[in-house]
Parts: sequence; C-alpha cells; structure tokens
Amino acid sequence: MIPEQPLSLIWIWNTYIMPASQWGGWGLLIFFLWYVYAHPAKVDKWTSKLERFLLWFGFKGDKRFITRDIRSKINLASQKMNKQAEGTITKGVSIVWVDEENIESSLREGKVIIRMKHYSNQDRNTVNAISHYVKAGVINMGKRYLPDTLQDAVNLSITKKILSEEGEGGTSCDYFSLNTLEPALKSSEELTRNFEITELMEEKGLFTRILLREIKVLGKRIHPLQPSGSVLHETKSFFEFLRPFASHIGGSDDIQEWQFVRNNIKMGIVYVAKSEVLGIEGIIPYKNRIEEKIRKGCQRIYIFGRGKYNIDAIEKLTKIIQKENAEIKIRNERYTDLRGERVAAICSVLTIE
Repeated sequence: MIPEQPLSLIWIWNTYIMPASQWGGWGLLIFFLWYVYAHPAKVDKWTSKLERFLLWFGFKGDKRFITRDIRSKINLASQKMNKQAEGTITKGVSIVWVDEENIESSLREGKVIIRMKHYSNQDRNTVNAISHYVKAGVINMGKRYLPDTLQDAVNLSITKKILSEEGEGGTSCDYFSLNTLEPALKSSEELTRNFEITELMEEKGLFTRILLREIKVLGKRIHPLQPSGSVLHETKSFFEFLRPFASHIGGSDDIQEWQFVRNNIKMGIVYVAKSEVLGIEGIIPYKNRIEEKIRKGCQRIYIFGRGKYNIDAIEKLTKIIQKENAEIKIRNERYTDLRGERVAAICSVLTIE
C-alpha cells in the first residue's frame, strides 16, 4: 500500500504508475480502481477540491461538493481516531438535503444519516453536518452514560478535532469557533471547565486513547440499559480522575490516584518518565506497578512515555509482560506529545482478558 505520509509525484510515478503502465491500459485501470478502493478519504478530498474549482466556472454542483468535502473530513479524522481507539468513530455518513430548518441525524446500519438544509455559506453547512455527525456517530452507545454537560464538552472537542483536519486556507474551524463553540462556552461555566480539560487531554494524548476508549467499552458493556444515577456518577468520577493527568505540568508527583476501579470502568495508568529510575533499577519497578494494578482489578493499563529512551524501555517492558502472560493483549500506539513542544511519545495499552 502507498504509505500515509505525503509522497512526491515522481516517487508515485516511478513506484506504481510506471510498473502498471507496462501492462497497458488494463494495468493503469486496475491501479486506479485499487487506489480508489484503498484510499476513499483521499479520493473524496481531491474530488471535493475539483468540484470547488469547477464552481468558479459556474458549474452547479455545490451540494455534491459539500457532501464530498464533509465526508472526506470525517473519513480522514476517523482513520486517525480509530488508530488511537479502535471503533470510536463511525465511518459511514450520508447527507439528505431538505428544506426544513431543523437538522436531524440518526444512525442506521453503521451509517449516520443527516437531514439538513443547504445554505450558501459552505462553512455553515460543514459545521452543521459534522456537529450532528459527532452526536450520532461517535461512541454513540457510550456517550449517553455521560452527564449532559460532560457529553456536550466531549462533542465540542470531537467536532473541533475533525474540523481541524482541514488544510491550510480552510475556514470551517474558525466558523465553528465563532458561531458554535464560543456561544456554548459563554452559556455555562461547568461546560467551559470540562471543555478546557478535554483540550488538555487531547494535547497529552489522553482524550481519544483513554477517555473515549473507556467510555466506548462501558457503552458496549451496559447498553441498552438506561443511564442510572450510579453510572452517571461513575463516569463523572472517572473524568475527574483523569483531570490531574491532563492538567499537571512537569513531574507527576502531585498525582495521588493511579488506578480507577469501579463497577464498570477498571483501568490504571503508568508513566515511565524518570530516567534515574530506569538507569539505576531498570524496568522492574514498572513491571511491579503493573502487576499490582492487575491484582487490584484493572482490566486495562495504559503505559505512557516520552522520548526515545523511555519508548525503548516501554517496548522492552511490554515484551517481557506478554512473554510471561500470553493472555494479556498489548497494543503499542506511537504519537506526538504536544506539551509545549513536539516530542515522540508512546501509549502501550495492556488489556487483561
């Protein structure tokens, strides 16, 4: 497959198109069909750019353009989010253009159906569609078990995350900030606080990897039960448990609780951050912490580290753990930590069956 990073046209030509052309027209056709099948988000993205270009010459395809543009943003974001927490976001989306002002969205057979009015302002169309897509298509089984204000904060953060995928020159995210986000935050201090915490979680790699993943697992576990007071209290307490991890700067000595074990959410966190511990004692102290969390009932353990030295230590640690216990599933997720600087980081997710 063609890698996800940007490629030069010369590289693509020499690596794929030239070999395919040796088979004549059939070879080029097969390559084209494969590329369309393997990269639907990119196809939507480039098709929407073409349709935007044609609009300048009077072609009346604006509804088709906005549909493809929205779908490409959603698909590109879903690829990234599902790498961080598999199954978090529903990929399929269909837009039905109607004359009514009220927007409706529903989930049917794995696809979000959005019924909405078309406006001449394309940013308004994009923001309306993605906002309603997020409400219906992202961890739809789990979000209903969050308190209302927390659910609103999560929806706003995910909408911003998807809109932020637009390239340079895009204005939909700015429109969202001015017309949706700012008015919502001004209406509620609690919503503002929760949103600010979700944004800090996003910077540190916790938002999708821990918060959304755990809410998704909870939803699969107890759906279709009605949200009870005890469940709403548990999810709110879990959010508060994560707050110090999102808010702390520098060392983590101020964090008191490193595991959250309740009726439905059972998880723990380990930071591999102190080079002096690794240098003197190696990975054994971290291995002991993980084993202790398993004894306390954690079903998922998240191990975080920044920088090559700590990343290498975590990968060595997880290999030892899996060798000793084959029933533990391990998923290593590399990402970029954005705490004031861009630093290579890793989150290893241990799932205890």
